Amino acid sequence: MMKYSLLLICTIFLWACSGDQTDEALLLLDKQKLQENINYDKIIFYKFTKIAIRANAVLDTNMSEYQHFSKYNQSVLSLMDTSKHRISVLEAFKIYNNYRKVKTFVKETDEDIFPGLIQGFNVLYGAPKVNLKTIDPAERLRMQNIEHAILSMAVLTTRDLGQPFALYECSKTQPELLPDSEMKTLLEFVRGFLFFGNNLYYLSEDGLSRNIKWLDQNKDMPLPYTKAFFGWRNLSDAQTHIAFDGMNYLFRGFDRMRMARKIDEERSLEDFECFLKDMNKLGFQNELVWIIDAYLHLKRDQPEKAVPALEKLKKSTLFSDTEHKAFQKIIDFAGERKSDAALNGVYDKAFITKLVSKYMIATLSKINWERVMKENDVPHTKEIFAGIHKFRNLSNAVSQYTGSSTINNGKKEITKKGNALLNQAKSLW
Repeated sequence: MMKYSLLLICTIFLWACSGDQTDEALLLLDKQKLQENINYDKIIFYKFTKIAIRANAVLDTNMSEYQHFSKYNQSVLSLMDTSKHRISVLEAFKIYNNYRKVKTFVKETDEDIFPGLIQGFNVLYGAPKVNLKTIDPAERLRMQNIEHAILSMAVLTTRDLGQPFALYECSKTQPELLPDSEMKTLLEFVRGFLFFGNNLYYLSEDGLSRNIKWLDQNKDMPLPYTKAFFGWRNLSDAQTHIAFDGMNYLFRGFDRMRMARKIDEERSLEDFECFLKDMNKLGFQNELVWIIDAYLHLKRDQPEKAVPALEKLKKSTLFSDTEHKAFQKIIDFAGERKSDAALNGVYDKAFITKLVSKYMIATLSKINWERVMKENDVPHTKEIFAGIHKFRNLSNAVSQYTGSSTINNGKKEITKKGNALLNQAKSLW
């Protein structure tokens, strides 16, 4: 973390000297914040598990990182190599104990110095170990990026994992190293949504801007993953392009809306206009359209024109009773021609952000990514999701380790199995 802290200090110093909050300086600050956002225990344990599998595929046992880590990964490998779903308390204790011993190493080590996760699973199931010296560095970088990209989407809507783990995987991707494709563009959108949700507005804007440019240059590209992602199976490829273009404008608009500078707010309104233009071309009517339509009319001091969209939002089953009451309050402000009161009070930026995030999460939760990837012949889909499910079970077992009820249950279980297990448990404690 020292290098990121130094980077942050240098950035702030240059920023203060110039007196200019440039896009480049703000983007640099977001990169520092991203590292802070993924530096907590659950993510580090996730990384520990991945390194255990990836390091197991290393052929060169003289590799210093392998030697430092290998004696602590066997407890993980033994569980990932079995089909059993229940992890005993004793096994959880043992894994957590090993994790604590190498936690600092895991935090400071780039998992990508090891073979890929799929290669790790292949070795676990009997394939030969991997000689990294024989792999072309460019190909290795490309495959690592694709693997992180697929994992970011695979864990995004997984119960018990979700957005924090997807954010970590996104942080490991370098989209500029991926070939131009629909997968790269959808990854940029997922990254943009996750970065936006973690207040990393400049990182989000950067990727979404690349998407908008790419979509403009590739209007004839089929978008099967995008159709599945948003539930747009009934749209043609041309219509999907328009709809996806609009979604990128929408979230870039939200990024800019949450930024501090006046120019960013002006840009956000332009992006929202582009979003509505695309949605109107398709005749789309949904919560996103109504949220933005009402917001723009209030910003233009046309509160009476915002009322139809607000009435639709008030009837939406997506939102809670509290939110329905908030919509009614905005309608009341509109009737009194009080746009400012609505925008600076009930219908402020934080409230709108919450509404849009709620809509997107509801959309994402409906996706069966395993099925989508299988239908589109993504390599190793079965192994990826089997690994995710096993990690989820492992993570849940270890996260319960600190709970008093789990510890008491663990003591009872160990006592039942006799003194031999009890002595083994004591050595772990």
